[in-house]
Amino acid sequence: MKNKILILLVVFFASFSAASANEHHSSSPTQPANAQTSDATSDDAITQADSDYNYENSDPAEPVNRAIFKFNNVIDGVLLKPVARGYKYVVPQWGRARVSNALYNLTEPVTVLNSVLQADPQNAFTSLWRFILNSTFGLLGTFDVASDFGLKPRQEDFGQTLGVWGWKDSDYVELPIIGPSTLRDTLGLGVDYVSNPFYNGMVTDNDYVVYGLLGIRLVDTRANYLEVTDQIDRTSLDTYATYRSAYLQKRANDIKNGQSRAVANNFTNSSPQTSDYPHSNNRP
Repeated sequence: MKNKILILLVVFFASFSAASANEHHSSSPTQPANAQTSDATSDDAITQADSDYNYENSDPAEPVNRAIFKFNNVIDGVLLKPVARGYKYVVPQWGRARVSNALYNLTEPVTVLNSVLQADPQNAFTSLWRFILNSTFGLLGTFDVASDFGLKPRQEDFGQTLGVWGWKDSDYVELPIIGPSTLRDTLGLGVDYVSNPFYNGMVTDNDYVVYGLLGIRLVDTRANYLEVTDQIDRTSLDTYATYRSAYLQKRANDIKNGQSRAVANNFTNSSPQTSDYPHSNNRP
C-alpha cells in the first residue's frame, strides 16, 4: 500500500509539472493549437505577470529549488520527453484526444467531492452529471458529450479547496522527479489520490490496472505539452522563473475558478487543448 501511494504521487506530479505552465484554451477541434504568441508578446506577458508576485517571499528555498529543477530537467530529457515524442508520433491526434478525455473523466469524482467541500453545489451537480453522461453515452469518457448538453467542465482539487478555505499563499517548492508544487498543493494532492476511487482501490484492487492508468496518464500529459515546454525552453532567459511564475499564477487563478482574467489571458495561447480535447491538465 505504501509503495502504491508513493508511485501514485510520483507519477501525478511528474505529469503535472509539464501541465503547470499553461491555462485553459480552445481552438480547432482537429488540430492541437501550437503556441501563437511572438517571443516579445510572451516576454511582456511574463514580465507583467511577474510584477504581481513577490518571489522573495513565495520561494524562500530558491537555491535548493533551482538545483532540483536542473535534476528534473535531466530526467525529463532522458526519459519523459523521448517517450512522449514517440507516443505522439505513433498515435494520431484523434486517438490522443480520446485518451485525454477518458483520463479527465476519471477525475470527475474528485471534482464532485471538492466542489461540495467548497460549498459549490452547482459545480458538484455539473461534475456528477458530466461523469454519468460521459461514462455512458460518451463511451467511458472518451467523448465529452456532457459539454453538448451545456455541462461545461471546471476541475477542482483539494489544493484549491484549501485555498478557498483561506490558505491562499503557500511557499513554492520544486520536488525531485515530481516538479513544481507548493506546500499547500503537495498536501492537497495526497488527499486527492486517497479520495479518487479509480486509484485508491475502490473500483479495482488490481495494481497493474492502476499503474497502467497512471503510466498512460503520464505519457499523455507530457505529450500534450511538448510544444509549449519546447517554446519556453527556447525563448525564456530563465526557465525556472518562467515555470514558477506560470505555476503560481495558474494555481491562484484555479482557486478563483478562472475569474482572474488578466492572469488567464497571459497563457491563453499556450495550451494545446481543443474543443474536442477539453482537458490535458489532468489532476487526480
